[in-house]
Amino acid sequence: MCADKENGRVFSRLKNDYAFRTFAFSAASFAVTLAFTGYNLFLGIAYNADFNFGIAVYYAIFLCGKGGVGFFEIKYKRKNLTAEQKSVKRKNLFLATGILLLIIALALVGPVSLMVRRQKYVNFTEIPAIAMAAYTVYKISSAIAGFVKTKKLNHLSLEILRGLNFVDALVSVLSLQYVLLMTFGGGIEGDMFTLCAITSFAVWAVIVITSIAALVKAVKLFKTE
Repeated sequence: MCADKENGRVFSRLKNDYAFRTFAFSAASFAVTLAFTGYNLFLGIAYNADFNFGIAVYYAIFLCGKGGVGFFEIKYKRKNLTAEQKSVKRKNLFLATGILLLIIALALVGPVSLMVRRQKYVNFTEIPAIAMAAYTVYKISSAIAGFVKTKKLNHLSLEILRGLNFVDALVSVLSLQYVLLMTFGGGIEGDMFTLCAITSFAVWAVIVITSIAALVKAVKLFKTE
């Protein structure tokens, strides 16, 4: 009976509390990203693909950020902090996430450079391409949905997750581009090399801008404290 009541409260919160629902789905997304980290590591080993090794490192760093947000919310909810105390803690977390996003941008320099500079052809099968395409569609759709639904909510932890999901969606585009080129394009050369270089740099630049914007906002939040 107690278990039924507890499940009822959980489902009620999932239905009516968007912040709680976002954190719950974020936990599921964490598991998916963890699996994809292992998948990229597998591709790196199976195909001797340095790019996938680099992307696996990125995902590992990304998971630290996403896991940190969830750990924070669970830890400080149990401590029954006041709204003001939680606000200060979230500002610290927001600053740390801005720094982490910058680290992620730097970590992506390696994979992006490998994609646009090396002429090594990796003979992927169609399965990695399909898996990467499905993951990319999932990340882009979830990032857009999260942005629309949390834009008007004054919740720093949700804003952190929104920024992390946005960056993750961009990186999934880079990964998909690489796998498609290796699977169907016969490598990167000629006009394809130029296109790949331009799009990769553009995506990377957006990630850098996002991380800098997060850092600037974090500094402003502390100045208004």
